[in-house]
Amino acid sequence: MVRHSTGGSGGAVKPLRYPVLDSLRGIAALAVVFHHIPTVAGISAAGFDLHFGRMVDLFFILSGFVIAASYGAKLSAGFPFSRFIWLRWGRVWPLHAAMIAVFALSMLVLGVLRPELRTHGLLAGRNDPADLPIAFLLLQGVVPSLGPIWNHPSWSVSVEMLLYLLAAAGWRIAGERVWLAWLALAVAVLTFTTSDGDFFGLTSNIGRGIAGFGLGLALHRAWERSTPPAIPVAAATALELAAFVAVGAVLWGSGSLLAFDLAATALVALGVLQRGLVSRLLCAAPFQWLGTMSYALYIVHVFVIGRVFDLLAVLQPRLGLMIADTVIGGQDALVGPGWQADAMKLLIMALCLIVAVPFAKLIEQPARAWSRRMAGQPMPKPAN
Repeated sequence: MVRHSTGGSGGAVKPLRYPVLDSLRGIAALAVVFHHIPTVAGISAAGFDLHFGRMVDLFFILSGFVIAASYGAKLSAGFPFSRFIWLRWGRVWPLHAAMIAVFALSMLVLGVLRPELRTHGLLAGRNDPADLPIAFLLLQGVVPSLGPIWNHPSWSVSVEMLLYLLAAAGWRIAGERVWLAWLALAVAVLTFTTSDGDFFGLTSNIGRGIAGFGLGLALHRAWERSTPPAIPVAAATALELAAFVAVGAVLWGSGSLLAFDLAATALVALGVLQRGLVSRLLCAAPFQWLGTMSYALYIVHVFVIGRVFDLLAVLQPRLGLMIADTVIGGQDALVGPGWQADAMKLLIMALCLIVAVPFAKLIEQPARAWSRRMAGQPMPKPAN
């Protein structure tokens, strides 16, 4: 069930929960998983998913909107800063820490069993043990590391935690008007990227986060201060389809940060409005479940992909198969024929989802409930 409140200039009824945004987060996570499965045949060979990593920027836009909706007014009115940070930290860190432990233990076991794969003491792989504290404390998106960081996708979660800190401080200091500063920063970052500017490393991480988060926060401000337009279902559906087409055009085209952020912001705005048939479809149970699994899927998928390729490296010679060009601890890629690579890619995605379920049920959700109890804040009621 979607609860409503009165708000906006005309006292219009507006939702306090946005189920379409949950589904969009799930779709974005699934697209990132698809992108991270290395393939040299099938649809990926044509560059179909070359820019699917850009879907991480949709996370930032969604976070800006949702955090502003949930905490902007509260923090401006005096909601404890420490309680807010605790709630956000408790939401994301326990599952992240669990996966770092899984990575470290698996590399330790592999290093013991296969000494030739060791690169750092008893650990196998390229990850440096000296980076473990940075990774464990969720700082890898904002603090330099010595090499490839443990569980690479969590860089965006690290950046989001920084954005939460900055946003909370801004609301406490400047009140709800802080959205102007965020919008100005987002515009500055996006303008820089269109003027032959480029970001590298941590600067790119933080810049992308600021751009998306700022647009999401400004979108919430516009939504909060406006009266939702009465768009007919047919027109709303056409706009939703157009927004998805625009996002797809960027992903399959230039991959421009500016173009993607603008198209994705429009998509989020239409999801918030929830007037078209596409939004209704995204409110269906399978998409809502995908949204519930999105964080666990995002956190576990790189580990699952890596272990699938390690298993293939062991089994292929014995079975006389050639599914992947892979060696344990080395570079991997699914190979042709095209149908085989595409089918295997879908199978690995399904496996990532399967593995995400126990991590979500046994770690993420209990940790979130525990952090809310410790902060004295009730859990939100699930949608019916």
